[in-house]
Amino acid sequence: MGANVVRLSYVWVAALSACALSQAALAQSAEEFYKNRHVDLIVATTPGGGNDVMARIFARHMPGFMPGAPTFVVKNSPGAGGISAANNLYSVAPKDGSVFAAELQGVAFQPLFGEKAARYDATKFTWIGNANSEIGTFFVWHTSPVKTVADLKARDIPAAATDGGSATAFNYRVLNNLLGTKIKIVTGYPGSNESFLALERGEVEGFFSVWSTVRARGNLIKDKQVRVVVQIALDKAPDLPDVPLASEFVTNKVDREALDLAVAPGALGRPYIAPPDVPADRAKALRDAFVASAKDPDFLGEIQKAGLEVSVMSGEDALALLKRFYSASPEAVAKVSAMTKG
Repeated sequence: MGANVVRLSYVWVAALSACALSQAALAQSAEEFYKNRHVDLIVATTPGGGNDVMARIFARHMPGFMPGAPTFVVKNSPGAGGISAANNLYSVAPKDGSVFAAELQGVAFQPLFGEKAARYDATKFTWIGNANSEIGTFFVWHTSPVKTVADLKARDIPAAATDGGSATAFNYRVLNNLLGTKIKIVTGYPGSNESFLALERGEVEGFFSVWSTVRARGNLIKDKQVRVVVQIALDKAPDLPDVPLASEFVTNKVDREALDLAVAPGALGRPYIAPPDVPADRAKALRDAFVASAKDPDFLGEIQKAGLEVSVMSGEDALALLKRFYSASPEAVAKVSAMTKG
């Protein structure tokens, strides 16, 4: 009995000590807290991809705009399409401003669409910012007779996808269900490179990809090898002023709401988030440094050299946009949830 009491006392002493240290840390100013500190930037992908490269560029530039000039350490934590990292950030990671994450497109919407593995409330994360908004495009090879959305409704159009559960296939289902197009999903292509090759070979007639990816393949646009038929986004790409948005063809209120919700992951294409309840001054320090970095010429030079694009949204604006999408009607949510299933 005595040993148990002593052991229990040690536990309580340790707990009280940890609590005291936590309270002391919370009492520090942002500059005091970040001085000589390592901040972990978790990337929800394997190394080498666009999200990882962009996060590492942010990690090199953000400290210069932070009070206390901390050191950023990038750590990769892939799994379940970003859900694993989000779960850990929400429930396990410290909430003191010493860790935040570069997450994947769509992760914030998984709980809304009923994904049971997503054990977090995305609206309660501390939103640091959004690095880019993507504009989805459906295009056909230049030899296709398809020129308009009316043409997409009039005949079957085979289009490439990896599998039925991919984001590409999801966008085909969005067009078919909400606009009445007749896109035939042809699966089995490992990625975008193989899908573009399938277009060239005539195996398929159409493909969905974000506009920045299409534009990066300069020969496709310069040589007019593809024709963009419709944009799947909240707003048009500035350099596609004559290509209609999908929303222009949807008049039903619930369907319009569902379409907005379906394109929402693209609007928040590269979200940067921290755990809930980060102290306000530290959240502000991270948010301000995020936005300031994105305006820095050296940062922009690295981004351009890497072949990436940024169109930064503040953390406050990103969270406001997310909450707008989360206020969608149950009918609209149900429609989009059904379309996410392969």
